[in-house]
Amino acid sequence: MAGECSPKGRQTMMFDRLIALSQEKSSEKRRDLLVLISELFTDGAENYTDAETRLFGDILCRLVDQVSVDVRAQFSEQMAPLSCTPHAVALRLAWDEELSVSGVMLEQSDVLTDVDLRNIAGSLSQGHLLAITRRKELSEMVTQVLAERGNAEVLEGVTRNERARFSDLGLKRLATRSLDYPKILKALSKRADMPAERLARAIAAFDAEARTKLENLVAASPDFAALLVNEAAGIARQQKQELEKEITSLVRRIGQRLSTLDEAIDAFARDDRLDAVAELLVQVSGLEESHIANVLNHDNGYGIAVVCRSLSIGDKAYLKLSQLRAKHLRLEAAAIDAWLANYAEIDRQAADRALYFHRMRMAVLNAEKR
Repeated sequence: MAGECSPKGRQTMMFDRLIALSQEKSSEKRRDLLVLISELFTDGAENYTDAETRLFGDILCRLVDQVSVDVRAQFSEQMAPLSCTPHAVALRLAWDEELSVSGVMLEQSDVLTDVDLRNIAGSLSQGHLLAITRRKELSEMVTQVLAERGNAEVLEGVTRNERARFSDLGLKRLATRSLDYPKILKALSKRADMPAERLARAIAAFDAEARTKLENLVAASPDFAALLVNEAAGIARQQKQELEKEITSLVRRIGQRLSTLDEAIDAFARDDRLDAVAELLVQVSGLEESHIANVLNHDNGYGIAVVCRSLSIGDKAYLKLSQLRAKHLRLEAAAIDAWLANYAEIDRQAADRALYFHRMRMAVLNAEKR
């Protein structure tokens, strides 16, 4: 096989050999045919039309399926660095379950797209994911999947790849998972594109369990962990103040009939802002923040149904809110159907009674604390 793509040269003299080899069915002859056709392709790749390149790709893919693992591995190693490799061939080799075949393609091929890499990273083994972490560049789309599925070795690999880029969501997931591997979290904090403020913003969005893990790291690495905890706490307070100010202004507009509660919920659902919905419900209902957080994040739909019905939230807005909750709770569509059915059964009077008793109970509890 040629080491690099070059103009047409030896094609004519290959035709007789191609015809002879195509009639042979042994594995050895299949290997020879694969070698010969790949040479024929790479020798003239610059001059082939898109249709001709696709045809070569189809033929090479068929031959790849007929040769041994060792032959596929050798073929992959020689095709991976080439920018002229047909996309179908690169994809077939990259999806190979044998890491000796797919690893080099995943690591080196510029032909593979971000969508290709995302799909492979979402399905194949940790070894395949590790090979992807060694690429010269990694997009936010790919690193998010690696942060979600990778084991400790993969997480460390993607963290130490200086050309890897992270979305805010991918960074949050990587930081959360790195809490179980403190050295990875430290490596993450030392990246040039990861100033303390950006990492702290990700940490500020941690759930209670993740926050507890981070705080436990203070004992193991006081300076590092304490810095992140303090910065995250400050950012969280600032974000909370900004959110409260935004919602206060929105509630004022609703009171002036310049907007409606249903419209606000629909807009926040479209923007995937469950935190904004929570603050909105706190301000318009007068209920405790902890209660709203609990009913929003509980897979039982009764609590949030009572709150929403008491506020006369319409069915369409409640559907949007249910879809948003299901997304954050990672629940199937069946949960949404159950919540909607439950909402239909609750009337305004029943909801008001339920919240009246809730407020009375909280008043008693608060009095006992004093």
